[in-house]
Amino acid sequence: MFLNFIKSLDRPLDILSKAALLLSGLLLMGMAFDVTYGVVKRYVFHSPSVISIELLKIFLIPACVFAVSYVQRNNRHLRVDFLANRFSRTLQHVINEIFVPATGLFVGYVLVWKGWVSMAYSFHLHETSFAVWAEPLWPVRLVIPIGYGLLCLIMLAQLGRGIAVLASGKTRIAYVETDTEKRE
Repeated sequence: MFLNFIKSLDRPLDILSKAALLLSGLLLMGMAFDVTYGVVKRYVFHSPSVISIELLKIFLIPACVFAVSYVQRNNRHLRVDFLANRFSRTLQHVINEIFVPATGLFVGYVLVWKGWVSMAYSFHLHETSFAVWAEPLWPVRLVIPIGYGLLCLIMLAQLGRGIAVLASGKTRIAYVETDTEKRE
């Protein structure tokens, strides 16, 4: 039953992580247009943009936060394998698929919790930036608990899969292929 629940999470998490990556890419593309606009306005029209830097700040945080869930989902994060490769496959599995997601869940939970508290405080105070157009800061701060909440769900599924694999004695269970596995 637990294994079926873990498998049922794979498709929605895959779709959500791909949607988050797409949103991240769109934000990065928006940043590229914004930088181009700022450069052209400054050097061609000799009139610096008032909002260009602020838009970069607004787009950068969501672009980074949303991309991290896709990276975790597809195991494309950095690993230091020179020590782990010396262990048995079972111990490597415990480290990579149980210990790492469990510690990541703890850190992710703190980021979601404190991100939510920060967003609520910013919303309550009607906090705005110090820029000329004084945009509200709570929408950008809302991105942090949403993005890291998705990351926590992905790590929770990874942890559950790791425990199920360890308990079953198999090398892996069938689940939705991630983009990394399709390439291999």
